[in-house]
Amino acid sequence: MPRHSSTSGLYLAKQIAFYICAVLLPIAASLLTTHTHALSTIPFALSFSVIAGIGALAGPGPAIVSIVVSLLFFNFHISPPHPIRGFSVGQIERSAVLIAATFFVTFISWKQRSAENKLRSTLESLQERTDALLQAQQSSDLATWLLDTSTMQMFWDLGSTRIFGRPFADLDNQAFPMEFIHPEDRDCLREAVTTSVRTSEQLFVEYRVLWPDGEVRWIESRGTRLTGDSSYWRGAALDITRRKIVEAALVRSEKLAAMGRLASTVAHEVNNPLESVTNLLYLIGTDDNLNPDTRSYVTLAEEEIARLANITRLTLTFARSASIRAPINVSDVLDAVLSLYQRRCDMLHVIIERFYTPGLMVEMPPHELRQIAINLVANAIDALSSQQPLIRLHTLSRDDRAILLIEDSGTGIANVDQARVFDAFFTTKSDVGTGIGLWVTRELVEKNGGSITVESGELGAGVRTRFRLEFPIAPASEALASS
Repeated sequence: MPRHSSTSGLYLAKQIAFYICAVLLPIAASLLTTHTHALSTIPFALSFSVIAGIGALAGPGPAIVSIVVSLLFFNFHISPPHPIRGFSVGQIERSAVLIAATFFVTFISWKQRSAENKLRSTLESLQERTDALLQAQQSSDLATWLLDTSTMQMFWDLGSTRIFGRPFADLDNQAFPMEFIHPEDRDCLREAVTTSVRTSEQLFVEYRVLWPDGEVRWIESRGTRLTGDSSYWRGAALDITRRKIVEAALVRSEKLAAMGRLASTVAHEVNNPLESVTNLLYLIGTDDNLNPDTRSYVTLAEEEIARLANITRLTLTFARSASIRAPINVSDVLDAVLSLYQRRCDMLHVIIERFYTPGLMVEMPPHELRQIAINLVANAIDALSSQQPLIRLHTLSRDDRAILLIEDSGTGIANVDQARVFDAFFTTKSDVGTGIGLWVTRELVEKNGGSITVESGELGAGVRTRFRLEFPIAPASEALASS
């Protein structure tokens, strides 16, 4: 049954009960009056009390019915020892007084009940709005406050979001909670509050707070001086951490886009002089008068120019290639990338160990897998020390996943930095690092349905850092994986 139907039925039953009482109670009062000597001397006293009570509880309608019943019963009921017949002057006067008095009492009672109902309705509406405000505060990460600038005591309103990561009960009877503010922002916040109090201008300040678990959150506070009281300010504090994260992401995206455009332009422009130098070296090499030493130098220069041309080609390919997915052999890509760094590895006396699963293939754009391998191998070489430098590559399959491990014996990654190595523009190589290599690597891996993790420490067999990549295995490798 709908709720409004149940409420209507209950209201109707109450009204019927009130009207039944409006008939029976006056009759009972009249009978008690006519049969009680003490009450018969003031015949309408008990009836007046009953009618007034009915009017106060049930309203004017039942009160009028009880008045009519009382008058009719008193004037037409005959009962010893004091029978009442007809309408005498005294009866009319008493009836008039009864009617006037009961109507007055009923009216006063009705007005009081109306005021009580209106007050109850207002309180219920106020409670609903208060609950809605509390819900809005919780969903909007908002906290409202009152600040006594004479003592710097803050009072936080009920239902406010825990912007400090702790219950506001922990802040009772405390001054402004400066100990929860990030140390770098305390002076700025203190100056903003002092300036607003001195000039009476609106307070607007952004600052960071430290949660109990060490998390850093951004807060925006606004406040104004209360009218008529110069020492109290009221305002709100809003958690804007999400907005700050989005703003930082937009800045990083713009930086990455600008760097991509710059890299593409540089690679394109470098190709022209590279082609000229290549042609000149070819012409020099055709000279029969060159001595063997000079000819060997020319050959070496041609090899280096070819390697430089290959790097610019890879850069342009990364910037312009369409993402055409195709099965690609993982070990072939790794060998091609290692060949790019072979000269550098030879100079550093790097030991390169390969443990490949033959025929292991993944399905993705070839240039993207190549770029992933380039970033990881280059970082491994940069991290190597002069003592027993080692790079070890593993490829293996497990279930329907292709696994690639790239390990090195370098300096390792500090524990505090391991969670941030994949963030854009975060780098531990302050002199030469850009902080985008591993970020791009993770984006490419996840774009192709893979995952990447990092471990660092004493991992055994001389390994200090291990990057683990997993990709869905290509259909061409399913038979190999199951064998």
